[in-house]
Amino acid sequence: MNMKKIIVLFSAVVFAFNVNAQKTNPVKWSFTAVKKTDKQYELVATATIDASWHIYSQFVSGGPIPTNFTFSKNPLIQLAGKTKEKGKLQKMYDKNFKTELSFFSDKVDFVQTVNLKVASKTNLVGVVEYSVCNDDRCLPPVKVPFEVALN
Repeated sequence: MNMKKIIVLFSAVVFAFNVNAQKTNPVKWSFTAVKKTDKQYELVATATIDASWHIYSQFVSGGPIPTNFTFSKNPLIQLAGKTKEKGKLQKMYDKNFKTELSFFSDKVDFVQTVNLKVASKTNLVGVVEYSVCNDDRCLPPVKVPFEVALN
């Protein structure tokens, strides 16, 4: 193999590792609908977070982007109340943001109660936006679309 081919091969391998290293995704999401009555469901959005990482509560201000759920309009659906957080909430003063921050590590469920206006099959569609950080760095905010069948 000549030197030119070796350099090209080496460059391709380095580039592949570099691109792969930039795709850090420490949060895995799952979305389910739990039927409570004929016309009521709970959307359960579960964030499973890799060790040493954390995502922020919906209720932080003056710091990183809080976790935020946006639901698409559906004439058959009415949201009941605000999205609740179920997990071990941690609070800590962050010197970088100069404020106390609330966040979750390991796992957290976000639960949104949904009422159907009529008993029928439909889908709940939306997007969750969140920030994820560890002790060394924060990643850019991420938007994850979801669609859950209510039937």
